Formats: sequence, structure tokens, C-alpha cells
Amino acid sequence: MKLYRVCTENKNYNDILDYLDEHFPDGYTIINANGAWQGIREKSLIIEIVDVDIMDVDHLCYWLKKNNKQQAIMVQTLDIVNELI
Repeated sequence: MKLYRVCTENKNYNDILDYLDEHFPDGYTIINANGAWQGIREKSLIIEIVDVDIMDVDHLCYWLKKNNKQQAIMVQTLDIVNELI
């Protein structure tokens, strides 16, 4: 199983929630964080999504780049074992 971790600037938060609700109805997690890009500190979001098509994650990243006017979005792909208890 794959976990996709998308790191982006915390801008247009409500628009991001609306996008995630529409395109990832089975669930996602958002973590508020602090980060830096090219030496400039910024408020960040870490979005975690499990067991989805990578193309859906790619579309999210291109949408985030455009919506937040960012040069790049970092995506981490992790192999995980996931269980609900």
C-alpha cells in the first residue's frame, strides 16, 4: 500500500479543503507545519493520502502549484502497512 505525502504552502486553505473533499472522498489527513523554501520560512501543509491512484495525486499537485502560485510541490511516496484497529 502507498502513502502519498504532499508538502505545500498553507495558502487558500478552504479551497484546498474543497478540492480534497471532492477528489478524495475516502479520506485524507492535513497536518499544519512550518517549513522553508529557498531560505524563506513559510506556513506549510502536509497532506497525506493513502491507497489512491498516483495520477490523482499528480493532478492535486498541479492544481496546488497553480492555485498557490508555487514553483514546486514536494511529493513523497512511502510503502506502508496500514491497518484499522
